[in-house]
Formats: sequence, C-alpha cells, structure tokens
Amino acid sequence: MLRKFIFLATCFCLFAGNAAMAQGQVVRIVVPIGVGNSFDTSARVLAEALRKATGQSYIVDNRPGGGGIVGTAEVARAKPDGLTLLYTTAGHATNAALHAKLQYDSIKSFTPISMITQSSGFVLLVRADSPFRTVRDLIAAAKSKPGSVSFGSFGIGNTTHVVGALFARGAGVQMLHVPYRSPVSDFLGGQVDSIFIGESTAMPLLKDGKVRALAISASKRSPTLPDVPTFEEVGVKGADVPAWSGLLGPAGMSPESVKKLYAALQQAVKTPEFQASLKINAANVVLMAPDQFAKELESEVVRFKTQLPSLGIQME
Repeated sequence: MLRKFIFLATCFCLFAGNAAMAQGQVVRIVVPIGVGNSFDTSARVLAEALRKATGQSYIVDNRPGGGGIVGTAEVARAKPDGLTLLYTTAGHATNAALHAKLQYDSIKSFTPISMITQSSGFVLLVRADSPFRTVRDLIAAAKSKPGSVSFGSFGIGNTTHVVGALFARGAGVQMLHVPYRSPVSDFLGGQVDSIFIGESTAMPLLKDGKVRALAISASKRSPTLPDVPTFEEVGVKGADVPAWSGLLGPAGMSPESVKKLYAALQQAVKTPEFQASLKINAANVVLMAPDQFAKELESEVVRFKTQLPSLGIQME
C-alpha cells in the first residue's frame, strides 16, 4: 500500500511540474502571412491581450509563403500541447478548395478554438479618378470589351483573387486578374483598374479620398460604410466571401487546453487595446465557441470546394 501511495504521489508531482512548466512557457501564435499589415497588427494586439488575461507570454511568429500554406502546415505538424497556435483567416478554407494536395487536412489536422472576429467583407475599390462611378459602369465596360477591366490581388488563390473571380462570374463578365506582391500601391499607381480588399485596408484609402467604394461582399451593408451597397444589391450573387480571424491549434489538443484558451480569449477581447483595434480594423467580436467554430469552418470548406473549382484558378 505504501509503495502504491509513493508511486501515485510521484506521478502527481511529475504531472504538476509539467503543468507548471507549460504555464511558464511561451505560447507561439503563428501568422501565415508577412509583417506590416492590418492582420499582423491584430495578431500582435491579440497576443498582448492574452498575456494580460493569463499572465503567460504569447509571441507572434510570422511564417508567410504559399498563400498561407507554409505557416499553416507548421502548426499542423506541431505538438498538441497548446504552445503552438494558428491565427488565420477565411483563406484557410479557400486553400482547402484550391489545392488538390496539401501537407495537411484543413479540418482533421487542427483543433478549432474560436472564430474571434468578423468584418463585413471585401470592398470593391476604384481610384477617385476612375470613369467607373458605379458597379453598373464597371460591368458595362467589362461586357463591352471582355478582359479590358482589370483587378489586382495579393496573389493567385488569395482571398482577394477569389472574391474578384466570384464577382466576375456573378456579374457574367470576364475581368483580367493581375496578381501583385503589393497590389494596393500598384492599384493606386494606375496599373490596374480595381481591387477587392478587406474593409480595414480600404478605410484609410477612403478617408484620404484616393479611392471610391463601389460595393462590398457582405450579406448586409457595413455599419462603417452604410452608403456602399452589397454585391447582391447590385445584382451580383454568389460572391459573398466572409472576412474573419480565428484561432486553431494542432489536432489532438485536450478539451481542457481548449477550454482554458477559450476562457482566456473571453477576457482578452475585453481589453481596451483589443477593443480599439476592432475600430481600426472595422471588425466585430463574435468569439464562437469551439464546437460552433468547428461546424462553421467545415461548412466553409464544403462550400468553397463546391464553388471554386469551376472558377478555373490555376495554382502555381
């Protein structure tokens, strides 16, 4: 009996020591895109908010490449100990539909923790000096001369490309897609006629008067841009692509770890810094429960696997 007691006590001490060690270790939040953009900034604000909420250190580790695939694959390979997380977007679902062979399964290789924020969607912008005053103007020009109206994106298969391709199909027109490393600057410089970008990126340009917003890919109008119609309102259907941020871990994370992370997120989103970032990024907190996020993510993957193959997007 004494031996059994000593054995159990030893096991308990080892477990407690490991748990304490895990609590003191740094949690790495992998961001599958580069630095210096609104999404990267929001990740850093979230990391600091989580640190304040839990007392544990969180760092952002940018792992760009392959349209988000490089960083995502790294998290899929990580140990499910809660120390490596993925901060991602709807691109996680579109990649599942666009790539026949990924190094991971977009659903089975991950543990959903929460969809944290949502924004209204992607805004169709033209420059302030553009002859296109409305979506109808742009569509009419594209119909009169197929391929004459161009749009820029952050790369082949990026959500900014997918939205444009869905818009063109919904409008019944052929548009010229031009992928760029820095599409916003090239768009402002006149190299392309239009661009589909997230609302947070669009807002500073709109405030400066450099561009006009013709429509937005959302189910309803944005509170931030109440005068900008949705795609459906201007007759373009099937191009509503969600814009969200979410947190995933590797497959196999314990329910207890997920529960603790979700509880930490509930505290983190209440911090003044995080609330301020929401206004800058034109986003709203949704904070989906893990099981709800899992269902939503699976639904998006199924939807995009149905919609996107027919677009003919050829991945390099």
